[in-house]
Amino acid sequence: MIEGFLMWMLYYSPFFLALPVTIALIRFRFLKQALWYIVAFLGLSVLAQILAYFLAKILGNNLILIHFYTVFELNIIALFYYTLFGRFYPRWLVPALMVFFTVFAVVSSIFFQKLTEFNTYARGLECVLVIVFSMMYFYKMLIELNTKRPEKCPIFWINTGFLFYFAGSLVLFILSNAILKENKAFNYMSWGLHACVFALLHIFIGIGLWYSPRLK
Repeated sequence: MIEGFLMWMLYYSPFFLALPVTIALIRFRFLKQALWYIVAFLGLSVLAQILAYFLAKILGNNLILIHFYTVFELNIIALFYYTLFGRFYPRWLVPALMVFFTVFAVVSSIFFQKLTEFNTYARGLECVLVIVFSMMYFYKMLIELNTKRPEKCPIFWINTGFLFYFAGSLVLFILSNAILKENKAFNYMSWGLHACVFALLHIFIGIGLWYSPRLK
């Protein structure tokens, strides 16, 4: 039963993207400040899903896309947090980490990991950085105490979604190439679990966008 559910999630989890995208279109006039980066993040995700499908059909391997996607994804998420942090943290911190990550990811893809395999070094570092950004935002929220009802705050939901997704994907992303070499059942179950946290991320983003007028 669990295996069947994970297989279902593996094949149909991309459709969970429709929830936040639809809500973003409905609440379009309320989207301001940092939420525009979330729209960009969703747009990137949709584009990546489409390109991954066609690359798999044409080339039989779409892993080259992950190398480029990882760089764009991290930088969009970093800009989201850069907007949120304001001057609470040093203004140079996030841009410096963006430059460091981009250089690291490019060097890793050129010299250490082929474009036809998972970029586990860059994906693992991306997870760590987003987890750190997420915890930094929660710390800022606790110190400032500006939000009386966090469940009504869009950033609370989106930040929680990022934390769950990247914390839940960290081990899988680091071991992706090794998992591919395991038996097919284990491979499907591993990526089925990833599909679950992927769906959870986009549900949380959808809830956050629904509360888009409240940006504290």
